[in-house]
Parts: sequence; structure tokens; C-alpha cells
Amino acid sequence: MQIVRSVVIDRHIDDVFEYVADPLNDARWCEKVLSVDQVSGDAPGPGSRYEVLHKPIPLRPPRRLAHTCVAWDPPERIWWRQDDGVDLFEVTYELEPVWTATRFTQRSYARLGAPRLLYSVFRAGIGRDIARQLRALKRVLEPG
Repeated sequence: MQIVRSVVIDRHIDDVFEYVADPLNDARWCEKVLSVDQVSGDAPGPGSRYEVLHKPIPLRPPRRLAHTCVAWDPPERIWWRQDDGVDLFEVTYELEPVWTATRFTQRSYARLGAPRLLYSVFRAGIGRDIARQLRALKRVLEPG
């Protein structure tokens, strides 16, 4: 299952890349992220790994998620692998300049532990969550 959402942020591409490349910022713009700890690597970048406590489903307990930076191409692309033992997401952040602003696109490929019959329901819910996250990212990064 693939889910793609975009937002234009009124900030330079280098600023947006620097912010989203560091998962320690995630709790500020991803409401389902409760905490993030770096468990390997000295800084953000390929090979760095994080343990994330997230709550993807309301009324369910939080899950621990292994969040790994697979590769990056500053300031245009970051590849992540997110695995909580139930669901696996391969996520790409794609950034492109739009004049002095940045178009930020999140492309998520999901392999869910849920039955395929429920994929359309989950696709809609995950898409709403990502759109909400991107609106929050815009609010956090834009001046004023």
C-alpha cells in the first residue's frame, strides 16, 4: 500500500531538510510520536537508528518502533525504515525548492499486519494522519 501527501512550507529547503532529518524533532510535528531516543549513530544520517514510542491506534497501547535512516541525499531526499513488529513502513521524504519555499512530500509504503480486507480503511486513516502531520510541520517551521 502506498500513501503520498505533500505540503509547501515557506522555508528554505536546507532548513526543512535539517529539521526533518533529525527524528528527535518528530514529537513536535507528529502527534502520535510520544518519545524518540537515538540508539545508534552519532548524529542524524544513514545508519542512525532510533527507538520511537508511538501510539498509532487510538484506545490501544503505545508501540515501540525501530526507526532507521536507510539513506539520504541532502537536501532532497531521506529514506526511512519503520518497523514496530506488526507493521512495516518504508518512508521517503522528498524535498524540492519552490522559489524560496520547499515542497515536502512524504511517500509511505506500508506492509500492515492487519487483514487485507481492512487496507482501504487503514489507507484512509493513515493518509489523514500524514496530512495532519504535514500541516503541523508547516506550522512549526514557518516564521510567524
